[in-house]
Amino acid sequence: MAPGRGGFIKINGEQRYLWRAVDQDGNVLDILVQHRRDKAAASRFFHRLMKKTHAVPRGIVT
Repeated sequence: MAPGRGGFIKINGEQRYLWRAVDQDGNVLDILVQHRRDKAAASRFFHRLMKKTHAVPRGIVT
């Protein structure tokens, strides 16, 4: 999996979706692991992160 990208991973033999928030330097800011790929939950995750870091992204890659 490339840095800054989400993808499917296996945990205890079960498939999960991994979301990662990465800054422009490639540092992982936060991660979210879900049973399925849920856009609404990912959006909440992203908005909470922006609120916590007080940052506004120049761009978003999905």
